[in-house]
Amino acid sequence: MIALIIIQLFMVLMFFLLGYLIVKKEVYFLLSGFSSKSEEEQKILIKNGYPQAAGRALINSGFILVGGLGLYLLKIPYMIELSWLVMIIYIFTHLLYIGKLDTTKSSKRNSIILILTIVFTFGILGVVTYIGIQPNHLSTSDTQLQISGFYGVDWPLDKITNVELVDTIPNVQVRTNGFAFANRLKGHFRLEELGKGRLLLYRNHPPFIYIEKGEDYLFINSRDINETRLWYEEMMDLIY
Repeated sequence: MIALIIIQLFMVLMFFLLGYLIVKKEVYFLLSGFSSKSEEEQKILIKNGYPQAAGRALINSGFILVGGLGLYLLKIPYMIELSWLVMIIYIFTHLLYIGKLDTTKSSKRNSIILILTIVFTFGILGVVTYIGIQPNHLSTSDTQLQISGFYGVDWPLDKITNVELVDTIPNVQVRTNGFAFANRLKGHFRLEELGKGRLLLYRNHPPFIYIEKGEDYLFINSRDINETRLWYEEMMDLIY
């Protein structure tokens, strides 16, 4: 997860730097749309304290991410992801609040755009979360392994080179494309020792089935331990 920590630190530094330049150095052109307003409108925004409020929101967002990173380094899982969710909610809420400070002609249009952006963003988050929590199911035929759902696979049984039932998985280094929240890992990840592969896991419900196909691999399990063991036994009966 080193890459995740680096990204978090980069975002923290960026928020602090932008906030400092806006609040302390009055570099207001860093604010989206500020430069495109007339000189009179810019004076109104400055008088109402709009740029300062926006700059402080950036700094506060940086502190939220710092808090999430600190809790993550204390071995509390998923604090980085949670800090991003809190930050997004804070930013949108604050933007709605400071929107009252924008009394220029374009304020109504900007408010509508912001509300639509909020609806769109949380709609996307809702869809991604729904997809992420949906279970995957493993089934086999005489010739094929099939895993249903997003990030599922169809692998010929004669191409599968190894199947194991394990109680742990190697450390996750980074998520390259997928969903990771709470104990659900779903998608493409890079693991120590194994490199890039596919995880379809409930991490707090071992055991896990490790399936290898040449250089490709995946881990999968069910919330139901008995179902996981049944999947494993069915595969072993067909392959060996």
